[in-house]
Amino acid sequence: MAMTAISLKLPERLARESKALARELGISRTELIRRALYHEMEAIKASRERAEMRKAMALMKEDEAYQEEAREIDEGFSTPLPRERDRWWEG
Repeated sequence: MAMTAISLKLPERLARESKALARELGISRTELIRRALYHEMEAIKASRERAEMRKAMALMKEDEAYQEEAREIDEGFSTPLPRERDRWWEG
């Protein structure tokens, strides 16, 4: 995987703590920061996805056509399946 070098400044405490944690984990501080950045980016993406789902669900709640379709589907689940006389699943 190709890598791009960057330079960043950290508060002294964060620099110390990240160095100590990386040592504990047996990885470089660069790897620790890489993992932390990836983790944070994934958390942001997940948060945005949840926000979009909340918006979509709110719209579905207000959509009468959707609500009617959901009721029909729900009713379909309570309708018993037809009996199969040949009981094919028993071999």
